[in-house]
Amino acid sequence: MIIIFYISLFLYIATLSIAANIIDYDFWARLIVGKTFFQTGKLLNFDFQSFGPTRQWFDHEWGSSLIFYSILDKFGDKGIIFFKIIMIFIVYFIITKLILLRRKHSNQTTKNPYKAATFNILFFILLIQATLDVVFVTVRCHLFTFLFFMLWFYALEKSRLEKNYRILWIIPVTMIVWANIHGGCFTGLGLVALYTVGEFLNKKPIKPYIIVFFLSLCAMFINPYGIKYVYFLFHAITLKRPKITEWQSIFSKLHMFSFFKYKIWAFCIALITGNYLFKKYKKLATGSKFMENIKVLYQNLDKTKAIILITMFLLSIKTLRLMPFFAFTATVFLYDDIYKSFNKKLSNKLNNIKEIFLFTLILLSFTFTFKTQNIETSLSGYPYVEAEFLKINNLKGNLLANFHYGSFLAYKLYPNNFIFMDGRYEETYEPGLLNRLTSIYVKDNWKEELEKQHVDFIILEKNYEMLFKRLLDDKDWNLVMASKKFALFIRNDIKLNNTKKPSEDFNYYQKEKWQTNIDWSTK
Repeated sequence: MIIIFYISLFLYIATLSIAANIIDYDFWARLIVGKTFFQTGKLLNFDFQSFGPTRQWFDHEWGSSLIFYSILDKFGDKGIIFFKIIMIFIVYFIITKLILLRRKHSNQTTKNPYKAATFNILFFILLIQATLDVVFVTVRCHLFTFLFFMLWFYALEKSRLEKNYRILWIIPVTMIVWANIHGGCFTGLGLVALYTVGEFLNKKPIKPYIIVFFLSLCAMFINPYGIKYVYFLFHAITLKRPKITEWQSIFSKLHMFSFFKYKIWAFCIALITGNYLFKKYKKLATGSKFMENIKVLYQNLDKTKAIILITMFLLSIKTLRLMPFFAFTATVFLYDDIYKSFNKKLSNKLNNIKEIFLFTLILLSFTFTFKTQNIETSLSGYPYVEAEFLKINNLKGNLLANFHYGSFLAYKLYPNNFIFMDGRYEETYEPGLLNRLTSIYVKDNWKEELEKQHVDFIILEKNYEMLFKRLLDDKDWNLVMASKKFALFIRNDIKLNNTKKPSEDFNYYQKEKWQTNIDWSTK
């Protein structure tokens, strides 16, 4: 049945990956960096697309840029989506390998981990759904962080269970790659640190983990930017990012009534784990004094396991971007402790019937999705009509838009139009530039700020009602076109004669979405 499980898992991941085909806001910036490197042999260290004040920056995702651009250039949309499927499947495959590894070294199981209990595909469906909005929504650089985090997790757990520390060489070697692909490499260093503290409390050897930690730290200095790059990475992890929604707490005002699937999943994990600890406490209790019994329970706990779970749980509450790390580690550490007991309520025969039934449903779902939906990334949600108006009418000048759409507009409109900023605001632009953008949207000095920045065009989301009304009422700005979600305003002194009307055919924009005038091979 293990084969049925893995096929079911792959098909379920593939179904969701094909359905979740939105293009990430910063993906366009990744393509610009990748295209520039392959055409010039150089990495960008400045933002040539912005009319706002910029600075020298260090691209901690430059490696991802090369990978994404190469895949898209060689295999197109299908390559990008298939890449996402494979990456996510490998992450969950490593989770199952970790469960099997722990099962093999548990005194409560047989020597063959596959005979102890099959995997419950329903549990993994619930796990995937709990983290769906963070893991599956689009192709992003953090997919690499999930992969390397789980690879390090496997190496660390295998080393301590088997007392064979040779496998730890994987960690500093892969750090060379990880640190040049995504700044999330610090989660790996944090994981090694947690293992060091946990094994110290377990009174087990910690010297290998300390050595690996410092070797991994040194590996970060192997990059094209030098020591300044490492300094920037340390600086980046201390940024609060109050304007970026994914860095806010899952219980912030913005997310209080969202991400319910994860909140319910995490609550159930905490509740069942608490019940498990209470039963273990009662089983280990040796006397009538509470503190003595707690001490006995503490002595019998795996401190590494406890520290990792508690830390990941607290981090997942602090910022929603870290939710998957708790979900992954909780599954690894708790699956056999608690959740396989659900399988025992059914006979092996009924369990097999259940898995085959679920496999059939997943197969039908995948078949339907594959046949009814084009396997391509979707441009929906972007101001593609407004961008096309500027392009076909050859309107040149400075363009202001919400920073989410900055890299898309730069990709599509350079060199005719320069953007104010994009989503890389903390690394590329001068400090305070985002506050200036906010002033334009919500403050009374909005017009003064627009004039100071010499803005010629504004692409505005209609739900920003305050600025939308102000621009409509202002004699210095004209509304030239509007789609369902966006509006394009042009400065009144810019003359428009015999303007061309952009196409309303979404398929046209889908077909042309990767076209750009950024081409260094002709320079």
